[in-house]
Amino acid sequence: MASTQLRNYSSCFPMSSFKPARPSMVVASAVRFAPNKNNEDVSLVIGSKTKKVDVSVEKVLVKELEQAYKVSPIKTPPAAEELHPPAEEKKLSQRWREIQGANDWEGLLEHPIDPCLRAEIIRYGEFAQACYDAFDMNTGSKYCGSSKYSKKELFDRVDLPGRGYEVTKFLYATADPEIPFFFKNSEASDSPNRDSNWIGYVAVATCEKEIARLGRRDIVVAWRGTVTSIEWSENFKDFLTPAGLDQRHWDKNKCSFLDGVKVENGFLHLYTSKKKSAKKKKNRSAREQLLWEIHRLVGLYKGEQLSITVTGHSLGGALALLSAYDIAESGMDEPLTSVVSGSYCEQHGAPTGTMDPIFESLPRPHNIDDDPTNNIPVTVFSFAAPRVGNDAFRDRCDSLGIKVLRVVNEKDLVPKTPGIFFNEKSFAFIRAVIDKLPWTYSHVGQQLQVCSTHSPLLQHTMNPSWHHNLEAHLHLLDGYHGPDKPFSSMTQRDPALVNKAADFLIEEMGIPGFWWQEMHKGLVKDLSGRWVQPHREPHDGDDEDCCKYHRRH
Repeated sequence: MASTQLRNYSSCFPMSSFKPARPSMVVASAVRFAPNKNNEDVSLVIGSKTKKVDVSVEKVLVKELEQAYKVSPIKTPPAAEELHPPAEEKKLSQRWREIQGANDWEGLLEHPIDPCLRAEIIRYGEFAQACYDAFDMNTGSKYCGSSKYSKKELFDRVDLPGRGYEVTKFLYATADPEIPFFFKNSEASDSPNRDSNWIGYVAVATCEKEIARLGRRDIVVAWRGTVTSIEWSENFKDFLTPAGLDQRHWDKNKCSFLDGVKVENGFLHLYTSKKKSAKKKKNRSAREQLLWEIHRLVGLYKGEQLSITVTGHSLGGALALLSAYDIAESGMDEPLTSVVSGSYCEQHGAPTGTMDPIFESLPRPHNIDDDPTNNIPVTVFSFAAPRVGNDAFRDRCDSLGIKVLRVVNEKDLVPKTPGIFFNEKSFAFIRAVIDKLPWTYSHVGQQLQVCSTHSPLLQHTMNPSWHHNLEAHLHLLDGYHGPDKPFSSMTQRDPALVNKAADFLIEEMGIPGFWWQEMHKGLVKDLSGRWVQPHREPHDGDDEDCCKYHRRH
């Protein structure tokens, strides 16, 4: 049949409403119609069944769905512009602090979710997804464990062109035998990435049009989660240890740093571990790489309106929160208007050599103890992230002004760990007893919960990895309007993206699972006509740029 139009009615007739007259009938999430050339006959397509009818299109929809499927049309949810009129005061550039959580997203998370916030959460989720899409996890590749693309081409190669951001720094984590599940190692003996893995990146808004849209220059930090099974959550030692990142809080009486703030030992180890004998600059700890770069960018754009947004999925979500805390606790979010003299240790009465070397040489902003509301806003948008620290850690994040919005899937197990039994939901009288135990955890910030069962395009499955999948979270964010409202896309995000690294979509969608892959698995033909792995330039030139900046300043 020659079709001239195709319309999708999945939002009008959600899958949960379909009640086929015959149990054997397959019902898909999309209802389509296609008139022929002469517009005489109409074919109604529901699932794999097609039926020609000789009535108007609207009558087909109502009659066929009401009679054959025992349903009544559900009114399509209003478009975003109808829910929130595009008034001048509603522009992102004028309300960006609200969207970044200045008021803890009060009134924005109630259904329907504020469309501007929804779009921003998805946008930052895509920054996190880029870490997965660009990561070379092919153990047969010489470059396994690195980014497949350079900083300059990253966004274009992961299908995020025109974002208006420039990647300024790649972040690497030092391989550690205590957390082997996080690292991917090449089988090649000459691999340059045996001691470290690419773990994320720092980017900054550079396009003037994007800066105007955002209302400020935004610095983004994106962390990669584990690319292995979510069983990683069982492999951590799951006990709290003093964070030791509060370098400004030297306790002269105890001759130590305050230890009330505690975080999960494995997360901290991944963030701070390094090989002391490593010669390569990228083998510094992920923490050192990040703080140097944040310091550089804040100095580079001194005097401008800035924001720091940290994002990540799964384990990357834990690193996002931990690093956001570190940025604020270390004073990297303070405007670099002037600096104080003397070493950092001397300023705070700590013996020389006690603090992390990074703090021995960094110039400090003058307003160390000022009100944090005057600092650069630090916001975390995390996805499927586990708990990170104890009550004291949560309270300290709050007092530092860090804003955290956690997107979780009701069916996902990871956000419930660690601290399955003892957490922020425990009764107060129980917490008074267990608070000092090494496995009592608390979530930080606000929670936005979605659920896999609300999308008619997702399979009903017990596979925990699919419920944990980042693209599935973004898909659910796109169409979720509340537990009792029909699923309807608000940003027209392509549902096929769900199956990038999963097989979560229903069969009727016709989208193969695990379809995101490099052409020819990254092989290219050389001049002799042989298929080979192309040479990949190292992506650590940014370290030299960073050193040049600090030598000048």
